[in-house]
Amino acid sequence: MNKLSSYIKALGRDLIHVLFPDLCLACNKLPKTRDAAFCVECLHVMPYTDHFILKENEVTKHFRGRVNILHGAALLRFREGSIVQVMLHNLKYKKRKEIGEVLGEIAGKKLLDSPIFSVPDIIIPVPVHPKKVRRRGYNQSTIFGKAVSEAIHVTLADDILIKETETTSQTGKSRTERVENVSEVFVLRKPEEISGRNVLVVDDVVTTGATLEACCLKLKDGGAKSISILSIAVAG
Repeated sequence: MNKLSSYIKALGRDLIHVLFPDLCLACNKLPKTRDAAFCVECLHVMPYTDHFILKENEVTKHFRGRVNILHGAALLRFREGSIVQVMLHNLKYKKRKEIGEVLGEIAGKKLLDSPIFSVPDIIIPVPVHPKKVRRRGYNQSTIFGKAVSEAIHVTLADDILIKETETTSQTGKSRTERVENVSEVFVLRKPEEISGRNVLVVDDVVTTGATLEACCLKLKDGGAKSISILSIAVAG
C-alpha cells in the first residue's frame, strides 16, 4: 500500500510538472528538469568554475597585492550576453529572488565539499544603500548569502557592515575610479562581532573588485582574523 501511495504521489508530481512546468531560472523559456532549477540545455552549458578546488583562481588573482584574502571563489563565469548575465539581471532588477537562493545553495554545498575552502565563522554580505534596498525590495548579495548560510550552517549578519553613502553607478568607471567611488562609504558597526573571526564576504559578481576590496579593508581594520570571498560570478 505504501509503495502504491508513493507511486501515485510521484505520478501526480510528474503530471503537474508536464501540465504546469516551472520555467528554467536561466533561460526562462524551457521547463526545468525534474528536481532541478534549470532546463537540460542550460544545465549542459552552465559555466561553473573550478575555484573550489583551485587555491589560485580568477577571484584570488583580482585581489593579489590589494588585500590579503584566505580563500576566494565564484560559482560561475560571467560573459556578456550569457545566461549568467540574464540570471544576475533578473535577480537584481526583476525581483527573482529564487535565483539567488538556488545559486547560494549550490555554492554552499560546493564550499562544504571543497578540499581547500575553510568553513567561516560568520558571513557578511556586501551592503547596498538603504534607498536601493527599498527600491529593489532586497539586497541581492544578502539573498545569495542567506542561502549559503543555510547550506553551511553559519550565521549571516547584514547589520555589521553598512553602506551609509549612496554612490554613483560603477558602470563605465575604471578600477581606480571605482575604488575612489566606494573608499569611504562603508561603516563598520559592532566590530566585536568580527574581531578575531574568520569572515566570508559574499557578493553577486566580481568585476574590478573595487567594492569588495573596500569592504574587506574595512573588515580587516575591524579586527577580522581572516577574510574569504564568495560570489555568484566573476567577470573575465
